Amino acid sequence: MVRRAVVKFGGADLSTGEKIRRAAELVVDSEIKEVAVVVSAMGKTTDNLIDYISALGEVSDHEYADIVSMGERTSVRLFSAALNSLGVKSVYFDPGMENWPIITDSNYLNAKPDLEETRRRVKRYVEPLLGDCIPVICGFLGKDREGRVTTLGRGGSDTTAILLGNCLEADEVILVKETKGVLSADPKVVPTAKPLESLSIEEMFTLAKGGAKIVRPESLRYKLPNQRLRIVSFSSKSLREGGTEIKGIFNLEKVETHKFRGLTSITVVGDINPKNLSLLMSKVGNSPIYGISTGRRSLTVFLKAEDAKSLLREIHDLGVFKAVSSRERVGMIELSHPDFIDSPGWVAKISAALASRGINIIEVTSSKSAISIFIDENMIEEAYLAVGDVVEV
Repeated sequence: MVRRAVVKFGGADLSTGEKIRRAAELVVDSEIKEVAVVVSAMGKTTDNLIDYISALGEVSDHEYADIVSMGERTSVRLFSAALNSLGVKSVYFDPGMENWPIITDSNYLNAKPDLEETRRRVKRYVEPLLGDCIPVICGFLGKDREGRVTTLGRGGSDTTAILLGNCLEADEVILVKETKGVLSADPKVVPTAKPLESLSIEEMFTLAKGGAKIVRPESLRYKLPNQRLRIVSFSSKSLREGGTEIKGIFNLEKVETHKFRGLTSITVVGDINPKNLSLLMSKVGNSPIYGISTGRRSLTVFLKAEDAKSLLREIHDLGVFKAVSSRERVGMIELSHPDFIDSPGWVAKISAALASRGINIIEVTSSKSAISIFIDENMIEEAYLAVGDVVEV
């Protein structure tokens, strides 16, 4: 049995009075001993408010944030009232109140939470209520130190929920969505998409940064070790089980750095089209791939090959590329941190550090939160030390 949890409901789950009552019933029926609820604005309320603002002309960021906050500020009152109507004591938190817990900087449209001050206020104002009643907190919203309303950016209710889970040291954070957890693709585009039982936090981050709107990627940084994070369907009979579990945590204290030896690079020159790439990959087979670099007329694959010379001959004999070449004894340094994707300059810093030691880079590739540097494997140890000097976050 989960002792303490944070449950978040998205706007689609709260689009009607009947849905709000159903959401409240899910919380009550979960029988979680200590639970806090985070709510988004009902249905399309935020979108509608943004449309109204757009017709007004010049509106300051402070005014914009204050206006769009009204969706969540209404939702929180309705949800708390729904819980009370079910015979469960509930109180709501609104950024206009003195006891509002989420404190941020003054970037009104994409505010960053002040984790320490928020933790202090959550411990003071929210935690003592748990067990005696159900606190309901506006998602998406914050307040700066001057008391002005801020927003956490679109999808910010996910941030609110996981941040509260962090500050409350909750056993579990449950994000309730309209979909059946995380699916293998957008069901509006791929009707055959299937629900996934679990994803690593890195996989979820990569999918979210790649366009999947199921969870805000920045929110994942607040997940605690040994804390369960699940994305479940509003249509579920119970919040206790099911959905997709997001496993693991980001190590925000340092950049994760790994080194690999014994790689081979295979480069092809010619027509880089889907048919030719399919033939190329058919020859690669089950060889582990560590990176792919593409140009308009060339492509390089970095992989572990049992017999690199035989693989090169097989690719050449496909007859679809103008020329092929290979290089053995390639090393790789992989660096990963969720801040990489939103912080410019990391590739330049790493390249400069290697250049200062006379280490030539064969190739650099990146994918969302990871940067991979390919070099001669004889230089791997010196390169590893060089990048270690510049990857403090």
